[in-house]
Amino acid sequence: MEQYSISSSLAPGLPDQKNTANLILDYRPGKTQVFRSRGLLQNPLIITHSNLDAIKIFLREGVTHILEGIDHVLFVLCLTLGAFTLPLLLWRATGFTIGHSISLTAVFFGMIPTASWFTPLIELGIAISIIYIALLATRKSTLDSSGSKHTIFLGICMLGLLHGLGFSFVLHEILKINSPNIWQSLLAFNLEVEVGQTLIVITVWPIIHLARRWHKSTELRLRYSISAICAAIACIWTLNRGYEFVNEI
Repeated sequence: MEQYSISSSLAPGLPDQKNTANLILDYRPGKTQVFRSRGLLQNPLIITHSNLDAIKIFLREGVTHILEGIDHVLFVLCLTLGAFTLPLLLWRATGFTIGHSISLTAVFFGMIPTASWFTPLIELGIAISIIYIALLATRKSTLDSSGSKHTIFLGICMLGLLHGLGFSFVLHEILKINSPNIWQSLLAFNLEVEVGQTLIVITVWPIIHLARRWHKSTELRLRYSISAICAAIACIWTLNRGYEFVNEI
C-alpha cells in the first residue's frame, strides 16, 4: 500500500489543542517509518512514502516556527533595521543563514551538551542577542570598508550559531535521528526557516529604505522606536530566562 488516510473525530476541547502532536508509526514490510503531524486529525491525513511529502511537511514546520517564534522575529527585524544599504543587508542575512544552518545541523546530530541548564542558557543568549542587535540598529555608520563588512559578517555568523541552537530545540520535537527521509526533512526545515526570515526582510527593509529616502527624520524615529520596543521586550525575557537558567544550575 503506497498511501492511506487517518482521521479522528475526537475533540476534547483542551487548551491549544490545535497544536496537538501526533506520532504515527507505519510498520511497512522491511522498514518501520515514523510520521508526525499537528492538530486533531479531524480532516483526513494522507500518509505516503514519498520523499517529496516529507519535504513539504518540514517546509511548513520551518516557516511556521520562525514566524511564531517571536524572539527570532524580533532579532531578524532589528537585523534588517540596522542594514542601511542593500549590500549590508545581504552580508547580514547571509551571515545569519550560515550560522544557524551550521549549528542547527550539528546540534541535531547530538553535538551539544545534554545538561538541563543548556536550553535555558541558549534562550537567555538569544534574548541578549536581540538587545545587542537592537542597539546596533540605532547606530548610523557608513561601513564602507571591506574590513567592516567582514567583521559584521563574522559577528552575525556567531549570533546565527546561537539562534540555530534555538531552532534545533523545536526540530527535535518533530524529527528524530532515526526518522525516515531525515536529510530531506532537515534540509526542508532549514530552507523554510530561510523563507520565514526572507518574508520579514522583504516586508521591513523596503519600508525603512523608502522612509530614509523620503524623510530621514521619519526613518530615524521609526528605527529608534522599533529598536527600543524590541530591546525592552528582550530585557524582560533576559530577566525571566536568566532566573530560569540560575534555577537549573
